[in-house]
Amino acid sequence: MFMQICPALMDWTVFLVLFAVLYGAGEQGFSGMQCAWIGGIGQLAYMITSLLAGLVLTRRNARGFLLASTAGGTMMGIVCLQLTSFAPQMACQALLFVFLAFFFNSFQTFMRGETAPGGLALTVGRYTLAWSSGSAAGFLSSGSLYQLGTLALCMTNLLVGTVILVALLRHKARPYAMLSADEHVDDAAFAERGANVRYVVVGWCLIFTAMFVQRPLLSLWPAACARMAILPFLPGLVLSLHMAVQGVCGYRVAAFAAWRYRRMPLVILHVAGAFLLGLAWLKPVFPVSAAAIIALGLYMGYAYFSAVYYASNSGRRSLNIGVNECLVGMGSFAGLFAVQLGERLMGKDGGMFAVCAIALLVSLLIQITLASLRTARATEPAIPPSTLAEVPVGVVSNSAIDAWPTSGE
Repeated sequence: MFMQICPALMDWTVFLVLFAVLYGAGEQGFSGMQCAWIGGIGQLAYMITSLLAGLVLTRRNARGFLLASTAGGTMMGIVCLQLTSFAPQMACQALLFVFLAFFFNSFQTFMRGETAPGGLALTVGRYTLAWSSGSAAGFLSSGSLYQLGTLALCMTNLLVGTVILVALLRHKARPYAMLSADEHVDDAAFAERGANVRYVVVGWCLIFTAMFVQRPLLSLWPAACARMAILPFLPGLVLSLHMAVQGVCGYRVAAFAAWRYRRMPLVILHVAGAFLLGLAWLKPVFPVSAAAIIALGLYMGYAYFSAVYYASNSGRRSLNIGVNECLVGMGSFAGLFAVQLGERLMGKDGGMFAVCAIALLVSLLIQITLASLRTARATEPAIPPSTLAEVPVGVVSNSAIDAWPTSGE
């Protein structure tokens, strides 16, 4: 559990910087499109860099990438906090997210290598709780420290980044000779051979949709609050609670093995999320919007846990996670500009909630279609009884899955 302090602290710095930059942009009179570009350029950089990271990362080089990206991301965050011009902020946001892409991709490779076989679900649950809690702390601290000025924000960012570096340097890594979750498939995938392949793609849809919906709320809603003269502490508190609910839900869903590789949870959570967003669209006042955003954390926790679990439990895991993180950037970028278009057509800020609600329902139809596809049993190589006898209950050996079709090949 100790290693999970790293993504928690990194997301603290990420959302401390983003909230301060975007609330400041709203105060300075930046247009909605300019705010979208400030939030979106980093996602483009994150998307492209994640694909590269997925190709080059291994269990052996992940720690080195973690150290380098932590140092680079910390310093770039300090630079972003001090900029007030549009073009320089755009350039520095892109560089910041290059470092962040390497950090989060390499950490997920690192955590699989540090996890014993059979422990992946618990590790992913803790990871979801950790980074969500860090995001909550980032929003809360940024909203609270914003009025103290740039120096207070920069010193907090530097302190948190330094703690991450110390934690990584002091951590005693699992020996490479010991088997880990990076070489095994957990029991849910074994129970339904072939389902894991389809659900890697379902997981990619989930993470794209989650970012499509969440990024406008994180990036454009604070700027909208600033234009309405709402004190920064209040939207910071709301987004902090949203992330806290997301983290707790993502951690608890790890215990619900019956929810994995199933269609019913997809239906319930997508429809409930669309309903909440619809309410916020019909009555886009601060209390209603705040309540809907906080409750939407339940959907986000489920979506992020499932996306990381499905990608980490089948095939070429680092590449799968690279695609996951690429879709984080792609979903964020698409969501920001789709919301901008929707608000222009509807003529009010509440249009973002309508666009996000529609996105949830469309994504649900796609996921149900994917989940319903049948995997041809004839194309799956049989696993010899002798092989099964050598594998602990709930785990498939690496040799047994080499011949399976995977999303990464």
